[in-house]
Amino acid sequence: MRRLTALLMTLPASLACADENDREGLLGSPSWDAPSALVAGALSGPLDSPNAGDDTFVKIRAGGMFVFADGEITSGDIIGGSTNVLDLEDTLNQDTDEFSPIGSVTVAIPIIDLLIELGYVGTYEFEGTTTNSVSFDDQEFTGTVDSSEELSIFELNVLYELAELKFVTLYLGGGARVIDADAEISGMVSGTQTTESEDLFLPIPVAAVGANIDLGKHFAIRGQFAGLYLGDFGQVYDAKAELGYDINRFFGLFVGYRVMNVQSEEFDLEVDATLQGVYMGGEVRF
Repeated sequence: MRRLTALLMTLPASLACADENDREGLLGSPSWDAPSALVAGALSGPLDSPNAGDDTFVKIRAGGMFVFADGEITSGDIIGGSTNVLDLEDTLNQDTDEFSPIGSVTVAIPIIDLLIELGYVGTYEFEGTTTNSVSFDDQEFTGTVDSSEELSIFELNVLYELAELKFVTLYLGGGARVIDADAEISGMVSGTQTTESEDLFLPIPVAAVGANIDLGKHFAIRGQFAGLYLGDFGQVYDAKAELGYDINRFFGLFVGYRVMNVQSEEFDLEVDATLQGVYMGGEVRF
């Protein structure tokens, strides 16, 4: 499949060749036409595929993700009998539905069948007010307690094209997820209005697998799972599935669903949070 276009260019024009309007795919047409194959050959890229959007060196994505989050944070011990395990919704009464822009840049290194992706998964802010007494940073907050969290997520994926089986391409590799979190609590401490904050910067390496299923000249289904367990230092799992639509070789659209869980108990701010939701956007390719 990878060198199919180049081989077709060496055949006489009288032989059957692929039509760019009927590229073979899982749902594609078997019809063939020689002149169109020569045009397709001239436009071929490093990652040859029945799906036009895969034949590119660089892919730039921009879009947005709407997340539904749940989880808890902990900082310090229990003070005065107030809980120190702060559930974002049940304890802190936070609104955990949030939208953020997302984006990524992917570069292909065709000589070794490698894809390198650097992505911004978003920055999500959650805020709430409660009358529950809570323990945070070894202090007891009472009265009206205001709280907020800000969570920024970045990703690195390095994927090797393991196999190409008809319409399915399989990837294996690794990368990292970087979590930058900040939590702030405000309320009365021993009769004095007090604000305390803690932050967490957590880079976690991950192993990753992925798959791409071509459905014809315009559509593809893609999936990826990444994760790693490092004990109290941290653990993460990140799964996503999406449908891609190629407008043409240079432009495409995508929509998908993503679930990510992050846990860490090693630092002053302990986190156990799950973010999930729909993402969508567009991409340009070179």
